[in-house]
Amino acid sequence: MFILLEIATIIAPLFVMAGIGFVWGRSGRPFNTNTIGGLVVNFAVPCLIFSTLTRLQVSISDFATAAGIFSIAVALNIFFSTLLLRISRIEIGAFLPTTVFANNGNMGLPLCFFAFGEKGLALGISMFVVSATANFFLGISFASRRLVLRETVLAPHIYVVLAALYFLFIGVDPPSWLSNTTRILGGMSIPLMLIALGVSLARLEVRKVFQSLYLGSFRIGFGFCAGLVLAWAFDLSAAARGVLILQCAMPSAVLNYIIAARFGRKEDEVAGVVVASTILSLATLPIIIYVAIHGFT
Repeated sequence: MFILLEIATIIAPLFVMAGIGFVWGRSGRPFNTNTIGGLVVNFAVPCLIFSTLTRLQVSISDFATAAGIFSIAVALNIFFSTLLLRISRIEIGAFLPTTVFANNGNMGLPLCFFAFGEKGLALGISMFVVSATANFFLGISFASRRLVLRETVLAPHIYVVLAALYFLFIGVDPPSWLSNTTRILGGMSIPLMLIALGVSLARLEVRKVFQSLYLGSFRIGFGFCAGLVLAWAFDLSAAARGVLILQCAMPSAVLNYIIAARFGRKEDEVAGVVVASTILSLATLPIIIYVAIHGFT
């Protein structure tokens, strides 16, 4: 009973906030996703990253280790996703990003925070930075059929991480006005991300149901297995192990749909994978969270 209550406590905030967004989106009330998304990506999340990393005094080695291991997970996912899509005769350029790049921001960061506190959030941020950077570069490159560096270079989270790591490296706290400002602005990121996720799910439709469920199941199942194997291979424990499993097992990111729509790469079918994987994730979250916290004991 205690374990069920523990899992419910972690999942409940996610369901409530995403549910608010879903109901709002279904009601037809105005919600400018571009405006809200722009505020979250360009201000709220960068402030959350800076505030979390500088306030918790996360060691550079822990941050780099988490990012490095997650990079291996992304590389493995790219390799096996390419094989799956080729065998299944599904267009690689359109669907590789949606089977590789997970919702490590809108959904992953809140879960890391709810499950493992601020330390988990800091570790989750290191993995989110890897995922977001790779998606801005590889995801857009696959969708546009050409190498694209501009979005990667202009991504604000990269420079915010470097600034935070600078303060950690020199061992000096940032000025109080900067700490307070980034903490307040960063505080709005998690509720806004979850509400925006709910609105997006309310507006997207599932096309080609079998294909969507097939690819969505692979996104979650392979990610979960990759997280378990890498956590065991690198002998991770406690928060590091749990955060890796959670972030690896997240559903497909809504950003994949946005990129597909921007370049006209079967965006309706990509939207189906995003919705299907998210629904599957909500159904499997209790098991994933239990394993992330307690292992198989």
